[in-house]
Amino acid sequence: MEHVIINFKHGIRDIIPYSEFIDKLRPILERNGAGEYLGDDMAIDGGDAEAVFSCHSAQTLYGIILGDLELLPFMRGAKVTFVFGALDLDVPQEEFFM
Repeated sequence: MEHVIINFKHGIRDIIPYSEFIDKLRPILERNGAGEYLGDDMAIDGGDAEAVFSCHSAQTLYGIILGDLELLPFMRGAKVTFVFGALDLDVPQEEFFM
């Protein structure tokens, strides 16, 4: 299993658009079997946040969510990490910024 981790900064007004993004995304991922949203670490008053996805292919999952991610202004400059294996193991990773 691979993972996609997105680290981003957000404000208090970004919580609703982010929640709507996740609500839209979950059934799409379930329907096509591309992956699963595992959760986030997002403060209610804004700041640093992290979203975590589990998938068979990090590149495929990212390709599916990228268009909707780009519609969220607070995702500009977000750090994306592809983890090519389990999160708790020392496995290859690829990092880049949106």
